[in-house]
Amino acid sequence: MGSEEIITVDTDSLQPGMYVFIDLGWMAHPFPLNRFKIKSEEQIHTIRALGIRNIRYSPADSDVHPLVQAPHQSVEHPAVAATDPAVAAMLAEKQQSKERSERHRAKVHECQKIVAEAAKTIRAINTDIFARPAACVESAHQVMDGFMKILLQEDSTVLFALSDKLAGEEIYVHAINVSVLATMIAKEMKVPPAEIKQIGMGCLFHDIGKVEIPTKVTLKTDPLTAAEKSFLQEHVNYGEKIGRNAKLDPAVLAIVAQHHEFVDGTGYPNRLTQDKISLLAQLVCIINLYDNLCNPINPAQALTPHEALSTLYSQYRTKLNAKMLQAFIRFMGVYPPGSIVSLSNGTLGIVVSVASGKSLRPTLLIYDPDVPKEEAILLDLEALPDVNISKAIRPALLPADVYSYLSPRKRATYFFDATKN
Repeated sequence: MGSEEIITVDTDSLQPGMYVFIDLGWMAHPFPLNRFKIKSEEQIHTIRALGIRNIRYSPADSDVHPLVQAPHQSVEHPAVAATDPAVAAMLAEKQQSKERSERHRAKVHECQKIVAEAAKTIRAINTDIFARPAACVESAHQVMDGFMKILLQEDSTVLFALSDKLAGEEIYVHAINVSVLATMIAKEMKVPPAEIKQIGMGCLFHDIGKVEIPTKVTLKTDPLTAAEKSFLQEHVNYGEKIGRNAKLDPAVLAIVAQHHEFVDGTGYPNRLTQDKISLLAQLVCIINLYDNLCNPINPAQALTPHEALSTLYSQYRTKLNAKMLQAFIRFMGVYPPGSIVSLSNGTLGIVVSVASGKSLRPTLLIYDPDVPKEEAILLDLEALPDVNISKAIRPALLPADVYSYLSPRKRATYFFDATKN
């Protein structure tokens, strides 16, 4: 929104094209936002029905000026929202929207707890894999059984962006992220449930070989030397050996051994071409690469989810399974969960979830300084056909107050749920 002056005018002078501010509590009016550009005479009628006599508007963000009204033309507009059927219906819908937002927040909190528990399990697996390999594999099965119970419900899949409140668990959340995203895309591609679980198990163990490599290499934030890079790549061979010792299923072991192989033969460790790479490993390779772009060891090098998805397509599409990459992009949308975006009406927000089949109409948490942060508005773009996402914005470019309000994640963390279509 522009930074020029804000003027107070009589509601008799309103006309479509004016950018106005509703100075009421969010639940006291039926509009999705407290500030917006008027689109119709019906919206003007609703404003007057709320009993608003004077209203603020922004000339810089408006397409038109207020109507010129002679003093004798001005009339009182008593509040009739309670008796106006159209306005009352809109307010009732808004109450339902508020309740949906509360359920959304509760679900995100529940997902956060599941991820935190899973991260603890992955940490224990990394610690105990040599002393108790069978027990570690069983623990991974239990994690995946919990994931599968949620994923395989006969409903659409919703992917949530979670807050990054897992200090110290980042290295383990990577395995969970890859498992969540890969199994979710496998479901979208109609992969049989038994293979979906194999994919998830492979994701949980795909980096297990890194336990053999010193943290001064695996967690180094400066560029790796050629020797360090070669050493780090050995984690694949170490992981395959560990997986064999733990008696991992052959399909799971193939994911551990091949998750860095590219279909054009330029991957490692064996420079395999597409016909030699497990199909399940080809999918995991895409998701692993995406999460590494979003969550590198050096946070300063992190791409936003939007940038990471664009990079996969622009720089890696000849190296990845084309059908699987298309399925991944189709589900995540142009603006994946975690993306900061600007809407066509100038509003800023963060994408908090996307549902199967609705990637272009995600749910966003909206920046509105007139609404307390803890009550921030959640907008489902599916219900607002006249509002679209216009562009993505890097978090570092946000004004300080907007950054604090939206609280963009320093790390992209995901989990899924099933919801009725």
